[in-house]
Amino acid sequence: MKILHTSDWHLGHEHYNYHRQDEFEDFFRQLQHIVESEKPDALLVSGDVYHSSVPAISTQTMYTEAMLALHQACPQMTIVVTAGNHDSASRLEVDRSLWGHFKVHVVGTLARTPEGVDLDRHILPIGDKGWVVAVPHVFKQNFPPAPDGETDRQTAFFKTLMERVGQLNTQQKPVVLMAHLAVAEKVGDATPYDVGGMEFDDISTLTKGYDYAALGHIHQPRTVTQGSNKARYCGSPLPITFREEYEHSVTIADISHGENPVLRSVAIHPLRHVRTIPKEAVPFEEAIETLRQLDDEETAYIQLHVRTANGLPVDCNERAIKAAEGKKCRFCTFQLIDERDSTARRQLIDVTPDEFKAMTPIEVARRYLEGKGLQPDDYITMLQQTMDIIEEEKAR
Repeated sequence: MKILHTSDWHLGHEHYNYHRQDEFEDFFRQLQHIVESEKPDALLVSGDVYHSSVPAISTQTMYTEAMLALHQACPQMTIVVTAGNHDSASRLEVDRSLWGHFKVHVVGTLARTPEGVDLDRHILPIGDKGWVVAVPHVFKQNFPPAPDGETDRQTAFFKTLMERVGQLNTQQKPVVLMAHLAVAEKVGDATPYDVGGMEFDDISTLTKGYDYAALGHIHQPRTVTQGSNKARYCGSPLPITFREEYEHSVTIADISHGENPVLRSVAIHPLRHVRTIPKEAVPFEEAIETLRQLDDEETAYIQLHVRTANGLPVDCNERAIKAAEGKKCRFCTFQLIDERDSTARRQLIDVTPDEFKAMTPIEVARRYLEGKGLQPDDYITMLQQTMDIIEEEKAR
């Protein structure tokens, strides 16, 4: 079975109040060309379709038109879309019955029944090629209660779901698991990129029985392995914060049952990259001069890297905007290195406004508590429980 794996589109995202509609439309044109060329059996979108739970009408229209174009590019292809933590799960599912006529399956919430969860609604046959197990983002406490003798709701749910797939998969076809969560090979291991205080689960949370796990939630492409199972974050197709100054892509996976999948990255070329200039922090005047000397044809979003012990001038934004006049770049903000702060403290507070908007409440709370020198786990648990109650009330 051949799949095209993508996630974390964040449609509707505005970068420092710059509209990005043309960038998302350009991404969809690239994605359509990839679909036409690769002709995958399935296109999987593993969460965070939208950046906001209440996207603008124009953003929803763009999404609808893009999905129809992707279907037309390869009519035999199945499309599976799951909700991420940025999406409104119920809003995403509103038109699921209609989407079914175009081979688009939308899974925003757990398919609950009086007896528990209708597992079969999360298990989708991809023609005679294999199976996709679609799990949307779910807060840990909102998974069904674990059976007697098990304490972890999340792990117990994945185990039950994968056991059900095993019962259905009598012909030993490839199985792909979709999920939107953060996993690592070993909880507590350092990660090779900044994840904003994100909490990781061990990959064993996903249990066993899949040949490939198509994950979403982390924006930098990364493969996570454990034994014979292989999981991958395909990454976001466009940069969302200035920390995402790396190549963006989608993943093609050729999957056979019981074997390691063969993975390829297909680059996405954003209309506008993100750049922090210069690479090393310099005094304000030098940073302004760096911007002034930037190539006029450079189209990137720009963050100026400034080192100071006295703060920025009151007219810093006006001077930066003037330095960028006549250029195609988009000046956004400053990355300020305050020489009065310790390195450890700078790492905790070094969050730009746009990055702050992209963080979940849990990530914000964790950063704040760690900055205060507190152990965050108990506080995070209470906050999560409160958020779960609110989500349940909204769903009624």
